This record gives sequence, structure tokens and C-alpha cells, in this order.
Amino acid sequence: MSRIGKRPISLPKGVTVTIRDGEHAGVKTKVFEVKGPKGTIVRPFPSALTYEAKGNEAMVTVKSDVEAAEANRMHGTARALIAASVLGVTDGYKKRIKLEGTGYKVDIKGQMLNLSLGLSHPVNFELPKIVTVKLDPNSKGTVFELESFDKEVLGQTVANLQSYRMPEPYKGKGVQVEGQKIRRKAGKAGKAGGKAGK
Repeated sequence: MSRIGKRPISLPKGVTVTIRDGEHAGVKTKVFEVKGPKGTIVRPFPSALTYEAKGNEAMVTVKSDVEAAEANRMHGTARALIAASVLGVTDGYKKRIKLEGTGYKVDIKGQMLNLSLGLSHPVNFELPKIVTVKLDPNSKGTVFELESFDKEVLGQTVANLQSYRMPEPYKGKGVQVEGQKIRRKAGKAGKAGGKAGK
């Protein structure tokens, strides 16, 4: 049994989790549906597992007639996905973005981000409907915050933004995410130990 999978899931007041027949990526399958104050998340649920809620806690368990090796691969993942969804519809997830570079800035118009990233053209990036954006008023258009109840959608949105300008290792220019470690490199002069000027 998975060590993560056997941990109980805390269910805050106002959050419900149901397992039902549904569709995911065009395929009919079992799904779990998490509803809460901030929204609803639907994800596939492995048929080898069962879900049971008692009071303010829930458990994901392996069906007795399923091979252990097959079930253990999905047990911890399914439990983690449900727990992350519960946290999302309760508190939500946030990512703070900083545009690092000369002339880099963002202009926000509804769900559309107009980004200047040092390219030959401005980048128009439309946010998914379930992602909200807020500009830091003290940043002069270089820092903004994205928020969503769906961790997967938020993460993919940030990855799509970074695909235009990944932070480079010398000066860190690009689309930076707060808390993300950027592997830095020394420039040519640094590598030569200061001998470049001799």
C-alpha cells in the first residue's frame, strides 16, 4: 500500500467529493468531482481504487481483487490529486511572476496579457477563464500574480508564459516565477578568473 495513498484527506466545510461515471479527454471513464467555494474540478479516477468519506475526512483505498503492483502505482497519485483539488477549491493557488529585463513589462486588459519581452513583436497571451490576474501597482508593470483553483491549469499557464522567454542563466532575464531556482552561470570574464583584461 502506498504511504501517501493511505493518508486521510481532510474535507473542509462546504467541499464535496463524488466519484461518478464521466468523460475525460473524450473517453468514458470513472471521474472524481470536487466542488467547493471557488469552483469545480473533474479528473479521472482509477477503477482499481475506491473512495469513502466519513465526516470531515476521506480515504482512497485499493480494491481487494486488484493486483497490488497495478493499484500501488495509482494509489498515491489519486490521493494526491484529490487532496490538491480540495485545497484548490477551498483556498486556491497563486503564482507570482516577475518580468526581468530592460523594457520588459505587461499591460493587462481583462483576460489578455500584452507582454513586451524584448522580442521583435509584442506577445498577446490570453489567460484561461479560470485564471485571474492582478498587477502589482508598485512594480511599474513588471510583477503580476496569477490565481486559480485548478493547480494543473495554473501550472500549465505559467509554463506557456515562460516558453516565450525562459530565464537565461547569465543575467536571469526572462519570465521568472517567485521561488523558482535559476541555475546561474559566470560570464566569460568570470570563467577566465579575471584574465580577460590582461
